[in-house]
Amino acid sequence: MSLINQMLKDLDARHESEIRNKLHREVRPLPAAAGNSRRGPILGGGLLLVAALGGWFAYDRFAAGDAPVPASPAALPPVAAVAPVAVPPPESAAAALPSSTPASALAEAVPAPVVADANSGLKLSAALDNPPAEPPPRRAASRIVPPVDKPAEPARSREPAAKPAPSADPVIEKTPAVKSANDRAEADYRRALGLVGSARTAEAVDLLLDALRQNGGHVAARQLLARLLIEQRRHDEAMAILAEGLAAQPGQIQWATMLARLLVDRGDLGAAARTLQGSQSFATGNADYQGFAGFIAHRLGRQKEAAEYYQAAVRIAPGEGRWWLGLGLAMEADQRVADAREAFLRARASGTLNADLVAIVDQKLR
Repeated sequence: MSLINQMLKDLDARHESEIRNKLHREVRPLPAAAGNSRRGPILGGGLLLVAALGGWFAYDRFAAGDAPVPASPAALPPVAAVAPVAVPPPESAAAALPSSTPASALAEAVPAPVVADANSGLKLSAALDNPPAEPPPRRAASRIVPPVDKPAEPARSREPAAKPAPSADPVIEKTPAVKSANDRAEADYRRALGLVGSARTAEAVDLLLDALRQNGGHVAARQLLARLLIEQRRHDEAMAILAEGLAAQPGQIQWATMLARLLVDRGDLGAAARTLQGSQSFATGNADYQGFAGFIAHRLGRQKEAAEYYQAAVRIAPGEGRWWLGLGLAMEADQRVADAREAFLRARASGTLNADLVAIVDQKLR
């Protein structure tokens, strides 16, 4: 702006005297009218100001060279409305300048023709749309880089991001589970049950023996094996299996009963009595166990001991006639006749005796 102001000052200094000397030749006096004596000087100063502003605006537009000249002239700032006046043609203003003025100075010094319009004010002429023949050198314009909008971040999903699949399927090595001894024994026992159902007893016995080698405490396998051996009349093997089991588990009174019967059948009553005695503390509530122990004691001639076992049995099962009959026989052998008769009567009244036992009771009551 300081350069433009200096140029305008130089322009005014160079041509102010000439324009003032020749201005009176082109301006004709207006008819005299009331109230217009002071309007002439104001109008002349306004026209001079508009001409200077037009020259400055044209120079600034062509010197900048940053943007194309618009198709229509830009409107100047509005000025005070004046009455229509006669404006000298552009040729007279150009003729007032020396012929030696360069084209660039002419573009700066000659104000563009203006048109007085009472409605819109003063506007630049369409001549400003034509650029000069030799435009001034371009100034480096500072480029304004428009801000680049960052792409909106996608809304984060509430669900957790899925993990990328592995590039290759992991190799899963299947290692067979190592079965424990109990598992193997149980498997052999169940297979033996199936073989027994198919009447393949010999194969079942072999499997049960294998099961006991794996787990000697497998109760069901030992008991089934003993029963199969007894059915095959392999009594020695059966007794060995039962005796081995009782040594580790004396509370298995069924094994004790089975072993005692085998011993009785063999005639070894003492061994049978000892077998039952070893598990007696586990069979205090078992009437059959007590009655069987009383029967062995009676056969051994231990009548008082036999009576005690039978009395324990009838206390547990008072409706069982067999134990009343055994009690009566033990008391009769011990010379307790009255007590023996009472026991025989209770045996007959039970109604649980078979025909052979009823005949024995009737004979004792005569």
